[in-house]
Amino acid sequence: MARSHRGPRFVVFLYAGLVTFAGVIGLLFSVVVTDPQPPRLLFLVSLPPTAFGFVVYGAVSVGLVLGVPLAGVVYVSRHVDAVEAPE
Repeated sequence: MARSHRGPRFVVFLYAGLVTFAGVIGLLFSVVVTDPQPPRLLFLVSLPPTAFGFVVYGAVSVGLVLGVPLAGVVYVSRHVDAVEAPE
């Protein structure tokens, strides 16, 4: 059976679009809010309260929150056929 690559390509474009959107929202936040507190990436890395800092914070945060489960789904979907069903 031939496999289509349209679905995975759509998911990659959707993921990239959401990460980009989060970066744009971070940029808009830094422009609209006066004197924002510096964001802390993963509660560890303090970023500057500039447009660049909020773009990085938004994009990396959403990228990780969506990317880690997506990577798990990709891993399971590629290896599920290798596991034999119990009889």
